Amino acid sequence: MRTHLYFLGALLALSACTQPASNNAPQAPPAAPAIVCNTVAPNMARMVAVSDAVATASSVSDLRGGRIAPGVYDLASAERHGAATGWDGAHAVALEVSEDQTGAVVFNWASAASSAAPDTWTATFAETPTPTITYTCGRIGTVPAAFAAQGDGLQLRLQDGADGQLQLTFERRA
Repeated sequence: MRTHLYFLGALLALSACTQPASNNAPQAPPAAPAIVCNTVAPNMARMVAVSDAVATASSVSDLRGGRIAPGVYDLASAERHGAATGWDGAHAVALEVSEDQTGAVVFNWASAASSAAPDTWTATFAETPTPTITYTCGRIGTVPAAFAAQGDGLQLRLQDGADGQLQLTFERRA
C-alpha cells in the first residue's frame, strides 16, 4: 500500500511540473525588422513609375558631372535602359545629398509605394577615378554611376541588375 502511495505521490509531483497541452497552433517566429538606414521622407504627392527609355543617341557620356549641391531632391522621372529591373508601379523617391566629416558625398535614399513603408539605403558617392556608388546600409556593393548636376537638377544613371541601368532625374526641393 505504501508503495502505491509513493508511486501516486511521485506521479502527482511529475504532472505538476509538466506543461499543459495547448490547443493553439505553433506560432511563427516574428518577421525580421526592416532596416531603416536614414530618416529621409519621400514626398508621396510625387509618385513616379519607371518607363522604358526611348531609343536615342544619348549615352552615359552625356552626363558630364558637375557640382552636386547638398539638399533633398525628389524624383521627377525614371527610365529603364537595357534589362534594368527598376520597380513595379509608382513610387515616391527622395534623395538627400550631404557630406560626411571626411568630405565624402553621402546619398540617403528613401522610396515608397503609396501603401508601403519606405525602402531606404545609404551610400557614398565618389567621382574618381570613375563615378561609383558604394552602399553602406540597405544594399551591398559598389556600382558604376554617371551623373550630371546643374542648378536645381540632378541626373543619376545607376547600374540596375546585370544588364541594365536606371536613369533617374531629380529636382531639388524648395
